[in-house]
Amino acid sequence: MTKLKTAISAIALAATLPATALAQAPGEDSAVPDASCAYDCLIAMVGAHMDALAQGDASRLPLAADVMFTENNVVLPLGEGLWATVNEVDDNGLAVADETTGHAAWFGSVRENGTPVFYALRMHVKDGLIDEIETVVHRRTSLPAPFGDWENMEHFAEFYEVLPEEERRPRERLLAIADAYFDTVELNDGQVFAPFSEDCSRLENGIMTTAPRPGEQRSAAAIASGCRAQFELGLYRINKRIRRHLPLVDVQRGVVVASGFFDHANEFDRYLLTNGNEMRTALKWPNSITLIEAFRIRDAEIQRIEATFTYVPYFMHNPFWSETAPMPRFAADSGACGTSCLTGLANSVATSMQDNRWQNVHWGEQVGYSENSVGIRMGESIWRTVTAVDAAPLVVADAETGKAVWIGRIEEHGQPAWATLTVAADGNAVGSVDALIRRSEYGAPYAEPAAAPQFATLPAGRRTSRADMLAAGDDFFDAIIINQGAPAAMGSQCNWFVNGQNMGDCLAPFGGPGLANIGAIRDRQLLAVDEERGLAIWRTYEDIPATNGQGYPRSYQVTEMLHFEDGKITQIDAYTSELPYGMKPR
Repeated sequence: MTKLKTAISAIALAATLPATALAQAPGEDSAVPDASCAYDCLIAMVGAHMDALAQGDASRLPLAADVMFTENNVVLPLGEGLWATVNEVDDNGLAVADETTGHAAWFGSVRENGTPVFYALRMHVKDGLIDEIETVVHRRTSLPAPFGDWENMEHFAEFYEVLPEEERRPRERLLAIADAYFDTVELNDGQVFAPFSEDCSRLENGIMTTAPRPGEQRSAAAIASGCRAQFELGLYRINKRIRRHLPLVDVQRGVVVASGFFDHANEFDRYLLTNGNEMRTALKWPNSITLIEAFRIRDAEIQRIEATFTYVPYFMHNPFWSETAPMPRFAADSGACGTSCLTGLANSVATSMQDNRWQNVHWGEQVGYSENSVGIRMGESIWRTVTAVDAAPLVVADAETGKAVWIGRIEEHGQPAWATLTVAADGNAVGSVDALIRRSEYGAPYAEPAAAPQFATLPAGRRTSRADMLAAGDDFFDAIIINQGAPAAMGSQCNWFVNGQNMGDCLAPFGGPGLANIGAIRDRQLLAVDEERGLAIWRTYEDIPATNGQGYPRSYQVTEMLHFEDGKITQIDAYTSELPYGMKPR
């Protein structure tokens, strides 16, 4: 009787609801598709966007009040990032659209502060207004990623051709074929799930990666030509995980566009191809590439591929289709975990990273882990690449903050890097770990981590009080932004080290062009203070907007340590991790 009454009640409730509440699919506002902007309109919208970008003026666009804009997966106010540094835009970019869902995309290159960069865009139009703008910007850096001849780049004309009826496939089949491509790339071991045409070609960051170029010996195209042949050889086995979203399908032209991430775990640094030849990974550490990629599918075969991609921190998320959880916070409890306890927790985390022995750590009930500002599960990322850990690190523990900072050398498949690990205590257990890893591939400033910095206990008369160190820290960060002179507490013999490299006199940068590049220091957090050794450590984020015509927009997560003697700053040690511009802490 109870079940019968419940069923009748549910039917009665449904009968009383407005018709619109039952008329559409979950997540949709209306059962009637939005026809306010068809194919030609969407292509024109993309053109309008690129014109507005060339002018650096987003107000020229028809924007929804809640428009969401991202650059390399970071949500920014529209007008920041590349919008503030762009000089010129291609007039021959590739534009594609999906009038069923209101998505459009563009691929090409632009000039930023006079320097070419590859650029891809995915936008969404609703009720005639742009409410989503997702962009991937690939700049030439020291990292080993393709960067082609942007001036002579030719897009595939097939993306514009309307297919004959017999060569088309329905939306669901096109999505399945594109998805099969990503299944093939993921853990690529020679098994091919996707159908490819004999003449399949792929253009990535302006480089044809399926046809060899004269003089090339190390590229994928030089090893094997053609889409299918490369996958049968297992060239892309380093792709541990392909996270993707496929929002755009054009049935008439056989086009699918995806955005996503290729996660290169680099849990191994060499592997065998299916022909028995050995390959070695270009990078020894976990990294991801973010991409927007277009497929042209004809007669159920992938015929043409164009992609724009760039490096981002490992396991970064896309705000449009993936969620992130905040890092758990814990109140300091010196009674449960004092400085000795905190030091022990930090050392246990670091030593357990070698050989991925994460189970050896005493974890709290709810634990957060982030690496270069991205949250990921324990036992992944550097937990699977670290082969050695510094036996003589610097550890600064502070019962008042409930945190300890571990600074030292790690090795990933034998390659050294700097690591700072901020461990927060949950009672007498580890509640969270925030890891900052700086590798040589990002270039100067950087010195190989031969040894962690060490500081002796100071005589009582030469120590600086906690309150005075914190006040001097406030003045230090303010002086960087004001950039008109050094803070009063700066010692005359102070040296400034960045990623282990001695940058020289601490006084010299103030008032100079280097610090003038810093647009903001934000999300500052005190990590630990040690009065006996005169150490105070903060985590900050530095934004470099590049609006002075130099370089490109970027941000840095920074572990900044000041050393005090007799009330003066005598040494600065900063460790930095480059991030996409505007990226926030987890």
